[in-house]
Amino acid sequence: MAGRILIYDGIAANRIILRCKLSSACYDVIPATSLADMRRRIALQCPDIVILDADEDFAASLTLCAEIQAGRLPASVPVLLMAKAPDAAMRVAALNAGAWDVVAKPLHDDLLMATLRRFLRQRNSLHDRRSGGARIAELGLLEDAVAYSTVGRVALVTQSSQVGAAWLSPICAASPHDFRLMSADEALAPSAEHSAPDIYVIKARLKRAREGLRLLSELRCRTDSSGTRTIIILDPDDDHTGSLQDDAAMALDLGADDVMINGFQPQELACRLNIQMAQKRYSDHLQKSLNAGMQLAVLDPLTGLYNRRYALPRLQRMLSSAQATGGALSLMVLDLDRFKAVNDTYGHAAGDAVLVNVASHLSETLRPQDLVARIGGEEFLIALADSDAASARSVAQHLRELIRSSPIALSERKTLVRVTLSIGVALFDGKSGMARPSPETFMDQADRALFIAKSEGRDQVTFARPAA
Repeated sequence: MAGRILIYDGIAANRIILRCKLSSACYDVIPATSLADMRRRIALQCPDIVILDADEDFAASLTLCAEIQAGRLPASVPVLLMAKAPDAAMRVAALNAGAWDVVAKPLHDDLLMATLRRFLRQRNSLHDRRSGGARIAELGLLEDAVAYSTVGRVALVTQSSQVGAAWLSPICAASPHDFRLMSADEALAPSAEHSAPDIYVIKARLKRAREGLRLLSELRCRTDSSGTRTIIILDPDDDHTGSLQDDAAMALDLGADDVMINGFQPQELACRLNIQMAQKRYSDHLQKSLNAGMQLAVLDPLTGLYNRRYALPRLQRMLSSAQATGGALSLMVLDLDRFKAVNDTYGHAAGDAVLVNVASHLSETLRPQDLVARIGGEEFLIALADSDAASARSVAQHLRELIRSSPIALSERKTLVRVTLSIGVALFDGKSGMARPSPETFMDQADRALFIAKSEGRDQVTFARPAA
């Protein structure tokens, strides 16, 4: 099924007709017989969308929208209100109460279906990001929620500067957002002066009919505006290739986030902007949290270095690149000597301070293209791109001497701790014809060299094969 839709119309014949229309589009339709029945079914059957006739009792319809919006009903779902000839005041009241939109009766089939598809797209997108955020939160990787502003940047794209200026004053009076006028060319070629806004408000007819819809289509496929919301305004006084409803349906199916079919209405536009901005900010917050969580999943929480989860796939890519280009790759496994004695003597907090200090020295010394990771308690891994035996030996000796000559201050104990490094090195030469090892095998070669360095006195560098 395409989605579960709960419907209510006070006239039984209308419910039957609407149910048939939706069922023919493969929706799972649940008819309610009253507003009380609708409340019960929302709680029990968790519909994806609610369609509600607002003509029978408009005030009660607004109350239901407000209850859903405030979370007083168990399921938070998009609500579409139906009304005969809804005016701007009715639409503003409905939007403020929490309805997602209001459509006029008799229903235009194509516009109705396009509106439902839009609802499902937006609802599913938010649901997917919420689910991802919940999974990351369960792992303890989600950052604490912070307040985010619902005031943003809005671009008004019209057919002329005169029309834009006529829109600008009333919408600035009705809405707190930062508005600016923008031509279609400026929207398609963002610059430092005309960067992509949070929301585009585009007049459907620019210089030609449906030119605004073509602009919408272009913006949807551009990476610099892919996260931007779009509201299309259709003016009944403009010439249209088809009906207003046909163009509105087309706009929604091209990816518009909202459509106004009664021309520029500043109060209504202000409501729709607030809804879209709040959804965008929330969606952006969830996406940022997901990105942060994924980053945290591959980082060692103590040192900030990459962990083994990240290091192995990255090492695989570096090996593949060296083989493809005929380059050299050096791998080091580094271990702090007698680190247990640091923990036993000074405590684990001191041991953590030592690890953080050593990690800082390692990461600051290496190049951006190199890999440094913490792969165990006091064990680190370094992969040097385009590094032969001579350069690997030079880097390894430098790191060993750097750590040896950099005592670590323990502020709480007012003492200095000195540690040393043992380093095992393995080499891969992409142009030698040698078989490319797996990351695990490559690490094992370096680890065996490290064992030799440990067994022969520590604080030294040992190669897994003779240096060429």
